[in-house]
Amino acid sequence: MKPVVFFLLAVLLTGTGCQTISYYTQAAKGQAQVLFGQQRICEMIKDPKLPEELKGKFQLTLELREFARNELKMNPGNNYLKYRNLNRKYVLWVVYAAPELSVKLETWWYPIVGEFTSRGFFVEQDARKYAARLQEKGKDVFVGGAPAYSTLGWFNDPVLNTFINYPEADFAELIFHELAHHHLFISDDTTFNESFATAVAQIGVARWLKSNRGTEQHDLYLARCARRHTLSELLAAGRNNLKKLYDSNKSESEKREGKKKVITSLKMDLVTLSESDPGYRKVAVWAKRPINNALLGARSVYHRRVPAFFALYEKSNRDIEVFLSEVEKISRLKKKKRDSLLAKYEIKSRAKINSPINQN
Repeated sequence: MKPVVFFLLAVLLTGTGCQTISYYTQAAKGQAQVLFGQQRICEMIKDPKLPEELKGKFQLTLELREFARNELKMNPGNNYLKYRNLNRKYVLWVVYAAPELSVKLETWWYPIVGEFTSRGFFVEQDARKYAARLQEKGKDVFVGGAPAYSTLGWFNDPVLNTFINYPEADFAELIFHELAHHHLFISDDTTFNESFATAVAQIGVARWLKSNRGTEQHDLYLARCARRHTLSELLAAGRNNLKKLYDSNKSESEKREGKKKVITSLKMDLVTLSESDPGYRKVAVWAKRPINNALLGARSVYHRRVPAFFALYEKSNRDIEVFLSEVEKISRLKKKKRDSLLAKYEIKSRAKINSPINQN
């Protein structure tokens, strides 16, 4: 085992019990695999044998780093200056779980980040096995592949093969999302962190497209964001209906039957939405997949507070420095007060707009 792996284990195992050693061992080995074999992008670009498409993506990476620094006021540090080919589709697989009759996600404690609403594995089979064990205990589970993650400054994050071939807007969104985590991350509040990063990413991409790719690409992206927002609202409504059901005085058997009806109704709504406009045709995929508390909870983590952050962005007159300063102030509040304030911003946002970033 190489020295960096020993260091990772020392950090990750601090304060943990014996039962988690195997989990953190795979995490350390997985992170070491990401670290070793990285190549400097500035050197790769000089290689005449490098495919032009890949060279273009590397140049785009450097451009996005500077845009993040100069226009979004986020210091990219030394992130995304190297490339790593892992020869697999995802860098890790993430397990989400929730009780059978609750929309509240299970949490796990980690050093540094505190409580977190998912469990990540660098080998898909390990994630599936862990999810199966949770399912045997009666939990709703969802396993999703992650193309990237942020090490929050512990290491310099590289560009990976898992997202290098993304279309420009999607690629930029991922880079800005992860850099947002580097800019601001608070422990024990996954929804705040992920919703903030999602909002910053969409704001950043909209601004970058308008400045560098023109009005047409900018407007197409905003329309796409609006469709995603509509989908998020529909899934959130389904999650809220389930919460009301679970919080009711009905018996467990009645709740189970009610759960089936709510999910069936949600799937019908998804099909209707997919048929309403060609832009929503991909929504039909959601109606075909298993929908449960864990899946809806995972989606909520990334999107629940996004309208609040957009409202705050508008209140800041779209001045990114003012916006980030206000978010940092909110992040220092106690969680209960923070949630209450963000909830008020959400109400204001939904009262004014049905599109997340209406940047004209």
